[in-house]
Amino acid sequence: MGRSKNPSKKVSALRDYGMITLGAIIYVFALKVFITPMQIPSGGIAGIALLCNYMLGMPIGVVSMVLNIPLLFFGYKMLGRDFFFKTMYMTVLSSVLTDLAGFLPAYEGDILLACLFGGMIKGVGFGLVIRVGGTSGGSDVVSKYLYRKRAVPIGTTNMSINVCVLAISALFLRSLESLFYGVIAQYVVSVVMDSIIYGGDVQKNALIITSKPDEVAQAIMHNIGHGVTAIKGKGMYTGKERTILMCVVRRHETNLVKKTILDIDDTAFMMLSDVSEVLGRGFKNMKID
Repeated sequence: MGRSKNPSKKVSALRDYGMITLGAIIYVFALKVFITPMQIPSGGIAGIALLCNYMLGMPIGVVSMVLNIPLLFFGYKMLGRDFFFKTMYMTVLSSVLTDLAGFLPAYEGDILLACLFGGMIKGVGFGLVIRVGGTSGGSDVVSKYLYRKRAVPIGTTNMSINVCVLAISALFLRSLESLFYGVIAQYVVSVVMDSIIYGGDVQKNALIITSKPDEVAQAIMHNIGHGVTAIKGKGMYTGKERTILMCVVRRHETNLVKKTILDIDDTAFMMLSDVSEVLGRGFKNMKID
């Protein structure tokens, strides 16, 4: 008998914790090279820890770890054991690395570039961690909970919560500009993070109205390999019953769909719309991290 294609739980756990380790390293790099040297405020628990560092000189890692304890227990109660241990690992590792990474060179150039590059790198780090079922603690715990329970995008929730912390940081730093730079950095983090988590999975939903629905559906299934659903409709201008075909395809398959339809029915009518995430056979697995 051949080996199972599914990885064992041990291999899967090693892969997940390896990804969290990589995410923590990337996050700390962004923090120490771009964010902290420019005193760019951040959101959530990390933002409070940064503010304590800017104002009082307190170690970022220690403050972050202490403030995360209550939220970690909330995460354990609400989201389960696996989530708790992955988040605990990320929180401890990133806190330790942050306080040990003083050897990293500090970027001292343009603050806007620091916001953009720091935000992009930080977003990649956070995205890798959340993609395998963990978080960096802080507001990410709440964001993960809302994503699981209400399907609210993680980056969107983070942005909403963190803007409040950014405003408080700007008040203490007595700098309105710091708020603006912080919002820019946080927005970049959110966009990049959502892209990593959801895989940039923006596909196309095609609604096709044709006088030859059977032929078109068979051609799409044969040529492109995606399923087609038939929906009964009625043309209100003509009063005739029509069959509407619905099919989700990958972006790069759009032109092939057009050609397939035109070869059969050059009078067909098609509407294309973006779909933010596609789950199921032929696309992503139907699972919740």
